[in-house]
Amino acid sequence: MKAFALLSIVVLIFLSQNSALAQQPESLPVSSIGLGLGYSLDYIKDTNFSPLNQKGNTLVYSMFYERRSNNILKININYGDGILKSGLSNRLESSYYKANIGATYLKNMAAEKKVINFYVGGTYNLKVLYLDWYNQDAFSYISTNGLSISAAISNQLASRHYIESTVSIPVLQALSRPPYNGVDEYIIENQDNPIKIVLDGKLSSFKQYQAFNWNVNYRYKISDYLDWKVAYDFNFQKVKNPDTFTSITNRISTSFSYTF
Repeated sequence: MKAFALLSIVVLIFLSQNSALAQQPESLPVSSIGLGLGYSLDYIKDTNFSPLNQKGNTLVYSMFYERRSNNILKININYGDGILKSGLSNRLESSYYKANIGATYLKNMAAEKKVINFYVGGTYNLKVLYLDWYNQDAFSYISTNGLSISAAISNQLASRHYIESTVSIPVLQALSRPPYNGVDEYIIENQDNPIKIVLDGKLSSFKQYQAFNWNVNYRYKISDYLDWKVAYDFNFQKVKNPDTFTSITNRISTSFSYTF
Protein backbone atom coordinates (compact mmCIF):
# COMPACT_ATOMS: atom_id res chain seq x y z
CA MET A 1 0.00 0.00 0.00
CA LYS A 2 2.92 2.37 0.69
CA ALA A 3 4.24 1.78 -2.83
CA PHE A 4 0.76 2.41 -4.26
CA ALA A 5 0.46 5.70 -2.34
CA LEU A 6 3.96 6.81 -3.39
CA LEU A 7 3.22 6.13 -7.07
CA SER A 8 -0.04 8.06 -6.81
CA ILE A 9 1.81 11.08 -5.39
CA VAL A 10 4.40 10.88 -8.17
CA VAL A 11 1.64 10.80 -10.79
CA LEU A 12 -0.02 13.87 -9.29
CA ILE A 13 3.28 15.75 -9.23
CA PHE A 14 3.97 14.91 -12.88
CA LEU A 15 0.47 15.98 -13.92
CA SER A 16 0.88 19.32 -12.18
CA GLN A 17 4.05 20.27 -14.08
CA ASN A 18 3.96 23.51 -16.05
CA SER A 19 2.61 22.62 -19.48
CA ALA A 20 4.74 25.39 -20.99
CA LEU A 21 7.70 22.99 -20.80
CA ALA A 22 6.09 20.73 -23.35
CA GLN A 23 5.96 21.09 -27.09
CA GLN A 24 2.65 20.77 -28.87
CA PRO A 25 2.27 17.04 -29.74
CA GLU A 26 2.41 16.07 -33.38
CA SER A 27 -0.94 15.37 -35.08
CA LEU A 28 0.27 12.72 -37.51
CA PRO A 29 -0.57 9.08 -36.59
CA VAL A 30 2.35 7.21 -35.02
CA SER A 31 2.51 3.41 -34.82
CA SER A 32 4.87 1.38 -32.67
CA ILE A 33 5.69 -2.27 -32.01
CA GLY A 34 7.65 -3.40 -29.00
CA LEU A 35 8.89 -6.03 -26.58
CA GLY A 36 8.81 -5.83 -22.80
CA LEU A 37 10.00 -7.64 -19.68
CA GLY A 38 8.40 -7.36 -16.25
CA TYR A 39 8.62 -8.73 -12.73
CA SER A 40 5.34 -9.74 -11.12
CA LEU A 41 4.52 -10.30 -7.43
CA ASP A 42 1.35 -12.38 -7.02
CA TYR A 43 -0.92 -13.15 -4.09
CA ILE A 44 -3.47 -15.90 -4.81
CA LYS A 45 -6.10 -17.68 -2.75
CA ASP A 46 -8.19 -20.23 -4.63
CA THR A 47 -10.40 -22.32 -2.32
CA ASN A 48 -11.09 -24.62 -5.25
CA PHE A 49 -7.36 -25.46 -5.22
CA SER A 50 -6.19 -24.99 -1.62
CA PRO A 51 -7.40 -23.36 1.63
CA LEU A 52 -3.94 -21.75 2.02
CA ASN A 53 -2.84 -18.28 0.99
CA GLN A 54 -0.12 -18.49 -1.64
CA LYS A 55 2.48 -16.06 -2.92
CA GLY A 56 4.62 -16.22 -6.03
CA ASN A 57 6.74 -14.19 -8.40
CA THR A 58 7.51 -14.52 -12.07
CA LEU A 59 9.03 -12.80 -15.06
CA VAL A 60 6.42 -11.59 -17.54
CA TYR A 61 7.21 -11.36 -21.25
CA SER A 62 5.15 -9.05 -23.45
CA MET A 63 4.63 -8.00 -27.07
CA PHE A 64 2.54 -5.00 -28.06
CA TYR A 65 1.37 -2.73 -30.85
CA GLU A 66 0.15 0.86 -30.44
CA ARG A 67 -1.24 3.45 -32.82
CA ARG A 68 -1.52 7.02 -31.56
CA SER A 69 -3.12 9.96 -33.31
CA ASN A 70 -5.86 11.96 -31.62
CA ASN A 71 -7.15 8.61 -30.30
CA ILE A 72 -5.23 5.54 -29.11
CA LEU A 73 -5.33 1.87 -30.14
CA LYS A 74 -3.39 -0.71 -28.11
CA ILE A 75 -2.95 -4.47 -28.63
CA ASN A 76 -0.88 -6.54 -26.22
CA ILE A 77 0.06 -10.13 -25.36
CA ASN A 78 1.88 -11.18 -22.19
CA TYR A 79 2.84 -14.44 -20.52
CA GLY A 80 4.53 -15.57 -17.30
CA ASP A 81 4.97 -18.69 -15.17
CA GLY A 82 6.40 -19.28 -11.72
CA ILE A 83 6.14 -21.09 -8.38
CA LEU A 84 3.58 -20.42 -5.65
CA LYS A 85 4.55 -20.98 -2.02
CA SER A 86 2.29 -21.27 1.00
CA GLY A 87 5.09 -20.80 3.54
CA LEU A 88 4.41 -24.15 5.25
CA SER A 89 6.72 -26.55 3.40
CA ASN A 90 8.37 -27.06 0.04
CA ARG A 91 6.00 -29.92 -0.71
CA LEU A 92 3.14 -27.46 -0.87
CA GLU A 93 4.76 -25.47 -3.66
CA SER A 94 2.77 -25.40 -6.90
CA SER A 95 3.30 -24.12 -10.41
CA TYR A 96 1.25 -21.35 -11.94
CA TYR A 97 0.93 -19.99 -15.46
CA LYS A 98 -0.79 -16.80 -16.57
CA ALA A 99 -1.47 -15.20 -19.92
CA ASN A 100 -3.35 -12.18 -21.21
CA ILE A 101 -4.42 -10.99 -24.65
CA GLY A 102 -5.95 -7.53 -24.82
CA ALA A 103 -7.07 -4.77 -27.17
CA THR A 104 -7.94 -1.23 -26.05
CA TYR A 105 -9.42 1.72 -27.92
CA LEU A 106 -9.41 5.13 -26.22
CA LYS A 107 -11.13 8.21 -27.62
CA ASN A 108 -9.76 11.65 -26.84
CA MET A 109 -12.40 13.80 -25.15
CA ALA A 110 -10.90 16.96 -26.71
CA ALA A 111 -11.40 17.93 -30.33
CA GLU A 112 -7.66 17.67 -30.96
CA LYS A 113 -4.59 16.38 -29.17
CA LYS A 114 -3.19 18.68 -26.48
CA VAL A 115 -0.45 18.59 -23.85
CA ILE A 116 -2.82 17.04 -21.29
CA ASN A 117 -5.43 14.66 -22.71
CA PHE A 118 -8.36 12.73 -21.22
CA TYR A 119 -9.57 9.52 -22.87
CA VAL A 120 -12.55 7.20 -22.48
CA GLY A 121 -13.01 3.87 -24.25
CA GLY A 122 -13.20 0.13 -23.98
CA THR A 123 -10.94 -2.89 -23.55
CA TYR A 124 -11.35 -6.50 -24.58
CA ASN A 125 -9.29 -8.96 -22.53
CA LEU A 126 -8.81 -12.72 -22.41
CA LYS A 127 -7.12 -13.59 -19.10
CA VAL A 128 -6.08 -17.09 -18.04
CA LEU A 129 -4.51 -18.26 -14.77
CA TYR A 130 -3.73 -21.97 -14.28
CA LEU A 131 -2.56 -23.60 -11.03
CA ASP A 132 -0.94 -27.05 -10.96
CA TRP A 133 0.27 -29.17 -8.02
CA TYR A 134 2.33 -32.33 -8.65
CA ASN A 135 1.39 -32.92 -12.29
CA GLN A 136 -2.34 -32.34 -11.81
CA ASP A 137 -2.74 -34.25 -8.53
CA ALA A 138 -4.59 -31.01 -7.87
CA PHE A 139 -5.28 -28.18 -10.30
CA SER A 140 -7.47 -25.16 -10.79
CA TYR A 141 -7.90 -22.28 -13.21
CA ILE A 142 -9.75 -19.07 -13.84
CA SER A 143 -10.45 -17.68 -17.29
CA THR A 144 -12.28 -14.46 -18.10
CA ASN A 145 -12.95 -12.78 -21.41
CA GLY A 146 -15.06 -9.77 -22.19
CA LEU A 147 -15.34 -6.00 -22.18
CA SER A 148 -14.17 -3.38 -19.68
CA ILE A 149 -14.69 0.37 -19.45
CA SER A 150 -11.35 2.20 -19.61
CA ALA A 151 -10.35 5.77 -18.86
CA ALA A 152 -6.93 7.39 -19.23
CA ILE A 153 -5.07 10.65 -18.73
CA SER A 154 -1.81 11.53 -20.46
CA ASN A 155 0.58 14.43 -20.06
CA GLN A 156 3.54 15.52 -22.18
CA LEU A 157 5.98 16.67 -19.50
CA ALA A 158 8.64 18.03 -21.84
CA SER A 159 9.94 17.63 -25.36
CA ARG A 160 10.50 13.85 -25.20
CA HIS A 161 8.92 12.92 -21.86
CA TYR A 162 5.39 11.54 -21.38
CA ILE A 163 3.37 10.02 -18.55
CA GLU A 164 0.08 8.16 -18.85
CA SER A 165 -2.30 6.46 -16.42
CA THR A 166 -5.16 4.09 -17.31
CA VAL A 167 -7.91 2.50 -15.21
CA SER A 168 -10.11 -0.41 -16.41
CA ILE A 169 -13.17 -1.98 -14.77
CA PRO A 170 -14.96 -5.03 -16.28
CA VAL A 171 -18.61 -4.60 -17.24
CA LEU A 172 -19.36 -7.70 -19.34
CA GLN A 173 -17.32 -10.84 -18.60
CA ALA A 174 -17.61 -14.56 -19.34
CA LEU A 175 -16.15 -16.55 -16.43
CA SER A 176 -14.80 -20.11 -16.64
CA ARG A 177 -13.93 -22.15 -13.52
CA PRO A 178 -13.51 -25.92 -12.92
CA PRO A 179 -15.65 -27.89 -10.46
CA TYR A 180 -14.36 -28.22 -6.91
CA ASN A 181 -11.15 -30.28 -6.66
CA GLY A 182 -11.73 -32.34 -9.77
CA VAL A 183 -12.90 -32.54 -13.36
CA ASP A 184 -16.28 -32.82 -15.00
CA GLU A 185 -17.40 -34.54 -18.17
CA TYR A 186 -16.78 -31.46 -20.33
CA ILE A 187 -13.17 -31.13 -19.17
CA ILE A 188 -12.53 -34.84 -19.76
CA GLU A 189 -13.99 -34.70 -23.27
CA ASN A 190 -11.91 -31.63 -24.21
CA GLN A 191 -8.68 -32.26 -22.28
CA ASP A 192 -6.72 -32.16 -25.56
CA ASN A 193 -8.29 -28.83 -26.50
CA PRO A 194 -7.59 -26.43 -23.59
CA ILE A 195 -8.61 -23.37 -25.64
CA LYS A 196 -12.15 -24.75 -25.85
CA ILE A 197 -12.24 -25.23 -22.07
CA VAL A 198 -10.87 -21.74 -21.42
CA LEU A 199 -13.49 -20.12 -23.66
CA ASP A 200 -16.37 -22.11 -22.16
CA GLY A 201 -17.36 -19.32 -19.81
CA LYS A 202 -20.70 -18.18 -18.48
CA LEU A 203 -21.74 -14.54 -18.24
CA SER A 204 -20.96 -13.37 -14.71
CA SER A 205 -22.67 -10.75 -12.57
CA PHE A 206 -20.92 -7.96 -10.65
CA LYS A 207 -21.82 -9.85 -7.47
CA GLN A 208 -20.02 -12.97 -8.68
CA TYR A 209 -16.94 -11.42 -10.30
CA GLN A 210 -15.15 -8.15 -9.56
CA ALA A 211 -11.89 -6.83 -10.98
CA PHE A 212 -9.85 -3.66 -11.27
CA ASN A 213 -6.73 -2.78 -13.24
CA TRP A 214 -4.53 0.31 -12.95
CA ASN A 215 -1.52 1.10 -15.12
CA VAL A 216 0.83 4.08 -14.92
CA ASN A 217 3.76 4.43 -17.29
CA TYR A 218 6.52 6.87 -18.19
CA ARG A 219 7.69 7.02 -21.82
CA TYR A 220 10.84 8.63 -23.16
CA LYS A 221 11.46 9.14 -26.86
CA ILE A 222 15.09 8.17 -27.35
CA SER A 223 14.87 9.10 -31.01
CA ASP A 224 12.28 9.52 -33.76
CA TYR A 225 12.26 5.73 -34.15
CA LEU A 226 12.87 4.36 -30.64
CA ASP A 227 10.88 4.71 -27.39
CA TRP A 228 11.70 3.47 -23.89
CA LYS A 229 8.97 2.88 -21.32
CA VAL A 230 8.79 1.90 -17.64
CA ALA A 231 5.43 0.92 -16.14
CA TYR A 232 3.66 -0.22 -12.98
CA ASP A 233 0.51 -2.39 -13.08
CA PHE A 234 -1.88 -3.24 -10.26
CA ASN A 235 -4.49 -5.93 -10.91
CA PHE A 236 -7.22 -7.23 -8.59
CA GLN A 237 -9.63 -10.12 -9.26
CA LYS A 238 -12.24 -11.70 -7.00
CA VAL A 239 -14.75 -14.50 -7.58
CA LYS A 240 -17.34 -15.13 -4.83
CA ASN A 241 -18.89 -18.37 -5.98
CA PRO A 242 -19.11 -21.21 -6.60
CA ASP A 243 -15.65 -21.22 -4.93
CA THR A 244 -13.93 -18.13 -3.58
CA PHE A 245 -10.96 -16.87 -5.56
CA THR A 246 -8.82 -13.79 -4.91
CA SER A 247 -5.80 -12.56 -6.87
CA ILE A 248 -3.69 -9.44 -6.32
CA THR A 249 -0.82 -8.65 -8.68
CA ASN A 250 1.82 -5.94 -8.59
CA ARG A 251 4.05 -5.73 -11.68
CA ILE A 252 6.92 -3.49 -12.67
CA SER A 253 8.05 -3.67 -16.30
CA THR A 254 10.19 -2.00 -18.92
CA SER A 255 10.01 -2.09 -22.72
CA PHE A 256 11.49 -0.76 -25.93
CA SER A 257 9.47 -0.03 -29.06
CA TYR A 258 10.19 0.86 -32.67
CA THR A 259 8.03 3.72 -33.95
CA PHE A 260 7.08 4.35 -37.58
